[in-house]
Amino acid sequence: MLSGDLPYPGVRVGRVAAYEFDIPDGRYVRPDAGRRQRAFLLLDESAQLNQPVVFKPERAGWWYVDLVGIREEGDTIHVVDHYVDFIVGPPGLPYRILDLEELGAAMIAGTLTPQQVAHVLAATQAFADRHLQGKRHHGPEWPDFPPAALAAVRDIGIPSR
Repeated sequence: MLSGDLPYPGVRVGRVAAYEFDIPDGRYVRPDAGRRQRAFLLLDESAQLNQPVVFKPERAGWWYVDLVGIREEGDTIHVVDHYVDFIVGPPGLPYRILDLEELGAAMIAGTLTPQQVAHVLAATQAFADRHLQGKRHHGPEWPDFPPAALAAVRDIGIPSR
């Protein structure tokens, strides 16, 4: 897997992948969490998900979702941040969408094309509809969050590099 320009070991099962990396020394890590961070990729949804070990104890178990560009070349998956993020806590709490202004700034600066921005916006809406709110969802639970598809790679061992 490549996240940005950095290679990380990972696994893939069908259209779901996972990779791991170590949080650098000097950066806060929750005391019970360890320095190893696992990230999941929903390859057909342009989504990268993780439960950050850098979140404070009161947010342990919360999820951070990045909308990303994904390019596959054989066994290598290239991941590039596309600015829009979600923070998802326990069911019953509202989720947050972050960094839409960064998406707009990237388009104005030419970092992302209008077509890429349109894809990110569509992926944002699709992720929210599929996993967090659903078209007819009104209950206290998320319709599919964390996504059931992650189970395929959730507990597979990933070697350190």
